[in-house]
Amino acid sequence: MNKYIKLSTLTLSIFISLTWIDVSQSTELSKEKITINDLYQFNEISSIDVSHSANQIAYSVSSVDEKKDAYRNDIWLLDVNKNKEKILLKGNPSVGKIKFSPDDTLIAYLAPGMGKYSEYQQIWTISTNYSLKKQRTKLKANINDFEWSPEGTQMVFVAESKATDKKTKKTGIQTPKPIVIDRYHFKQDGKDFLDDERQHLYLLDIKSRNTKQLTQGNSNEILPSWSPDSKKIAYVTKTGEMDRTDNYDIYILDIDSIDNPIQLTTNLGADSSSSRPQWSPDGKRIAYLHGGDPALLWYALQELAVIDVDTKIHSILTKELDRNASSPQWSHDGQNIYFVIEDNMKSQLAQYSLKDQKIKRITPPNYYISGWSKNYVVRNEKIGLILSNTNSPDEVFFYDEGNLNQKSHHNSELLSSRKILETETISFKATDGEELFGMMIKPDNFDPSKQYPLIIRMHGGPVSQYGLYFNYDWQLFAANGYVVMVTNPRGSSGRGIDFQKVIFADWGNVDADDISQLANYAISLGYIDENRLGLGGWSYGGMLTNYVIAKDQRFKAATSGAGIANILSGFGDDQYIREYIVEIGTPWDNTETWLKVSHPFLNANNIVTPTLFLVGEKDYNVPLIGSEQMYQALKYLNIPTELIVYPGEHHSFSTPSYNKDVLERYLAWYEKYLN
Repeated sequence: MNKYIKLSTLTLSIFISLTWIDVSQSTELSKEKITINDLYQFNEISSIDVSHSANQIAYSVSSVDEKKDAYRNDIWLLDVNKNKEKILLKGNPSVGKIKFSPDDTLIAYLAPGMGKYSEYQQIWTISTNYSLKKQRTKLKANINDFEWSPEGTQMVFVAESKATDKKTKKTGIQTPKPIVIDRYHFKQDGKDFLDDERQHLYLLDIKSRNTKQLTQGNSNEILPSWSPDSKKIAYVTKTGEMDRTDNYDIYILDIDSIDNPIQLTTNLGADSSSSRPQWSPDGKRIAYLHGGDPALLWYALQELAVIDVDTKIHSILTKELDRNASSPQWSHDGQNIYFVIEDNMKSQLAQYSLKDQKIKRITPPNYYISGWSKNYVVRNEKIGLILSNTNSPDEVFFYDEGNLNQKSHHNSELLSSRKILETETISFKATDGEELFGMMIKPDNFDPSKQYPLIIRMHGGPVSQYGLYFNYDWQLFAANGYVVMVTNPRGSSGRGIDFQKVIFADWGNVDADDISQLANYAISLGYIDENRLGLGGWSYGGMLTNYVIAKDQRFKAATSGAGIANILSGFGDDQYIREYIVEIGTPWDNTETWLKVSHPFLNANNIVTPTLFLVGEKDYNVPLIGSEQMYQALKYLNIPTELIVYPGEHHSFSTPSYNKDVLERYLAWYEKYLN
């Protein structure tokens, strides 16, 4: 009998174990693959702020309104202690930055105004308790930034007068006036032809709603920052012939004597041009981003620095780090400065100790924080931040006393029903022995004994990086049966200045070879079909696609988004006139260099890869002509090709159905030529 009991217990134990395995497998099997329709189901989180009490977090969530074919934005309010959240404001077509008032009773945000101000971004507030909203400004100008004064009675904001409407009127017989251009830098993506509009600082009295202009003239003043005593404002501008230089510096303006602002930084590089100057708690120092050598443009490093307000003596704190830094913010006691480090596929929040000059990384390496927008806020050493990893898009997290906890779950329900395929890290050797790093996603039910088509994707920039974050596109390609690989070739950021400046005035050379070496590495694994290689990218990723297919004939399908191959056609047609002159000179003085970087167009007869070109009609970053010329060249050569132009769109698309269409066309193109 004892034997029977033991046997029965063992049998029951095995049965229970197998049952759990079956349930687990069943749950996994019941999950669906990522599909193109999931694109509209994901929510994007941005514009975070933490209340001064550190008890609440406000953030915006962007989602798709399919009926209107538009993006909508909601403001959410999260109670950190109770783990409860609610929608504070719902359904706005656009919401800019959001910011708690110093007493935490209001949240200010940017949104279109009412009535005759409906075409202009204005400052609004909404109460945190009663959701009562008020339009605080009434200016016929677009407001793109603001900051509360520390005592909460005022705001400083940046407003840009609306350019003259250049569109043909729909009623009457009025003919639009000719567009008169006399500026050196006369085009900008998202703004079309530039007029004489300027961005200036204004002061808003919260109670009376009266506004006062603080700056004027021929310059743009951006990124204002209040001193702790609410008496001064630091801001960033460039003076002189502003269209011909990127020499941004920090200035300080006394709000009681606005006529004579003081120049604080004098470095020839672009100081704090992309990150707000940060006053120390005692008001004696400012933390900022020190711009690198202006002769290196974006190939130079952005480094964390501190400057004394009285003596104007500065020190670069991350000089030995050899990595880009961004988004500085002081600790409450003024002993530490938080900032974001970009490092080899990672982007981590870090803390610099002024006491011992040491750097401590706060967030783990497998969580990615964007350094290009302020995705974290420190309050009394408690931190609200937006993080992603390879299995989940951005969500809100809260860091307190060494503990990092996820607080929002806007994509969790969707992800729980989808098969999120594993992202593996890879490394391989370049032709010259340099070690390169990247990532790979394999299809579901991957079998190494089989042969799979490969898609290599390339990032824009060129000085940017692919990181350990969630990428819907890669998951979609892998879900459709492709092995997906990405890498950060030479010219990418995250590996130090020597790594990123190596392609200066030498585009499509060593970086294109790095992509070919990635293909070689993929083939060496044994499960990639060398006759089914595909690649593609957007912006510089589209350009690099053009460079690769002009040199490497192994690829059977390519998608080139918003790219250019005949660089000569960009001179005067895109927004980079300053950068062209610095990097490759003029076409008449440096003809050979211009011809070298135009290699794909001038050697289009070497291309055999069927290539899909896609571009926004109003893209002035990498304009339509770049794609048109490559399409025309391949069409003449009878290479399979198509050109897709998206009406009214700029470099980044603002219409959900167009973003979906891009991915559908990618899939159709790869299916046609790789399967």
